[in-house]
Amino acid sequence: MALVDWIKLLADLSESEKNNLSLFCQEKHLKAWEVLFFEQDEASAMYLLKEWKIEISRMHNGEKILLWEVQAEEILWEMALFWDANKRMATATAIEDCVLVVVLWFSIKELTQKHPDLMDKIKLIINDRSIVNKQKLN
Repeated sequence: MALVDWIKLLADLSESEKNNLSLFCQEKHLKAWEVLFFEQDEASAMYLLKEWKIEISRMHNGEKILLWEVQAEEILWEMALFWDANKRMATATAIEDCVLVVVLWFSIKELTQKHPDLMDKIKLIINDRSIVNKQKLN
């Protein structure tokens, strides 16, 4: 079983592709209230939340604004890789002890080039989150 078999976003990939992708992934564990990354950090990976929740927040006018919570089985920080000049636009903090799968940037980039439908799914997530961000920051 590949490390990424459980990820619904990747369901259309062949077993061989999932196995190859898994070679460039690793599991990461966070303790409650541990920060995964900070706003403006360089992006080098996308994360897939396997267990529990992570909050995404941003500083706006000197105040911490909660943008959303990422739930188990959702992707985390695709926006910086595909849209936002390779910088994290917010801070990700574990609400509870979490397990994530770290997907290195070059491997997901290669997959989205081979599978435009996967890129389309990621773009939909980015668009939805962008709308929420704008609403919360205005």
